[in-house]
Order: sequence, then structure tokens, then C-alpha cells
Amino acid sequence: MSIFVGIDVGKATLDVACHPRGPGGRFTNSPQGHRALLEALAPQAVQHIAIEATGGYERGILDALAQAGYCVTRLASHRATAYARALGHFAKSDALDAQVLARMAAHVTPQPYQAPSPERAELAELLRCRLQLVGQRDDNRRRLAQTRLAAARHALQAMIEAAKVQIADLDKRIATATTAAAPASRLREVPGVGPVTEATLLAYLPELGRLSRQQIAALVGVAPYVDQSGRRDGPRRVRAGRWVVRRALYMATWSAIRVKGSALGARYRALRARGKLAKVALVACMRSFITAINAMVRDQVGWRSDAP
Repeated sequence: MSIFVGIDVGKATLDVACHPRGPGGRFTNSPQGHRALLEALAPQAVQHIAIEATGGYERGILDALAQAGYCVTRLASHRATAYARALGHFAKSDALDAQVLARMAAHVTPQPYQAPSPERAELAELLRCRLQLVGQRDDNRRRLAQTRLAAARHALQAMIEAAKVQIADLDKRIATATTAAAPASRLREVPGVGPVTEATLLAYLPELGRLSRQQIAALVGVAPYVDQSGRRDGPRRVRAGRWVVRRALYMATWSAIRVKGSALGARYRALRARGKLAKVALVACMRSFITAINAMVRDQVGWRSDAP
């Protein structure tokens, strides 16, 4: 009998449930716990495993399951919450969450997780660290603007300078890791795409070039969704998607818009002239930009000056 597995991931533990029945329980979120879980699942006919994204704590078990050959899908937390509400489940515990995920595994379309190559995994780790340091630097800059005491300002300024040195060092490491991860990458040819954006696309958007324009826009989170009911016709809104990619794409799009004579700049100005709000016009340009990059990677050609 085929079974479907749900795993609720915590920092220290993995709560496991099976649908309609099978081995469950709690395992440690450690290499030893991962091996124990694989041993428990080995005799079973596991068809699909669903895991809720938990900010990174799920990466170890995801890699272990993928390497063992299981079809495992990482689900955004809002999807699991909405599914539980649809079932009428309002109580919450780790074990109950695992049961909901097991039922989801039986009904949602699998989106099999593929473990990244060691080179892309290293690149993603470097980018995460850089993002954290940039956040700390910017937070301290805001604190510095609100601080008057000389000793406190000196401490904040020292942390800002230290972060700048560490970020510069990471930038060098990211450049080296980018070359190792994709030596034939042509993303740097794209106006507006710098080293960090290139590395972000390679590390966090491995599907680039393998999906349709609609799919890649939805994956990044720049696809507008209709909002209609009865006579109401609300404005379309973008939602969900990979925020790390969207953040990098936001800055790259602004840079591309400002390139003299760029097609993207002309598109942005045309949208503004039609009365579109600045943010609406920018998101439309982000969507055009990522779909043009997706086509470039798919076709293995250089960047066209008239794109997008």
C-alpha cells in the first residue's frame, strides 16, 4: 500500500506522520535522526513526502531524502496553514501539523526537490551570509542616525566598518564560487545584472531556462493574480514567490531601466505615461526582465539589445 508522509520540521526535532497509516513519531533533526528516519521509511512504499519550509532548518532532511531517492516537496508555510483551515483544523501542535502535511502529500501535485550541486550550495551559503551582513550594516546605519552619545556612535561606526570589510571579502568569494558553479554563465551580459544578482539567480533560481514565462514569473513572485468576485473587479496583485530572488531582481531592474536607450527603460516610461503607479510599472518591468532572461538561458543565446 502506498503511503504519503508529512514532516513538520523544528530546530531540534522532526515530527513525522503517514497517510493513511504507517510509521510516524519524532526524530532528532540531526544526521543521526535523518538516518533513523530513512531506516523507518525504507520498508514502506512511500509515494510522496511533504515538508513545510521553516527558514532553513529543513535543508538537512531535504537533502537526505532527495539523495535517498524519495519524491519530496517543500511547501510554503501559508499553503499548509490554508489547507489545515480548509479541513476545519484549528488546533495546532507539531504532531498535528505533520498529519496535515501527510494529507497534503496525498493531494497536492508533487514538485520534487532536487539537492543543489556542492558548488551551488556553497554559493547559496555565501549569499545568505552576505544578506545577513548587509542587513546588520543597514540596521546599524539607522541606529547611528538616531544616536547622540559619542561612545555609542563610535561602537556603531566600528561595527559598520567591520561589516563593510566582511561584505567586500564575501563579494570576492562569491565571484569565485559563481565561476565554479556556472563557468559558462552569460547572465553578466544582461544590462543591470551585476555579480550579486547573477549569483542569486544561479543559487536560488535553478529552474531558470527550464520553465515557461508564466511559471518563472510566478516562481519569482512577479505574476499578477486576478481579484474578482461578482461585480467587484479588484486590482491584480503579486504575491508569494522567492523573495531573495525578487529582491535582487528589483535592484537589477532599476539598474536596467536607467541604462541609456534600453528597451526596459522605454517600457517603464510608457507605462508611467499611461498613468500606471511607479511600483506597478516597476513590477511589470521586473516580470518582462525575468522572462527575457529566462528565454535567453533557455535558448543559450546572448542578450538582445531590444529585450525585453
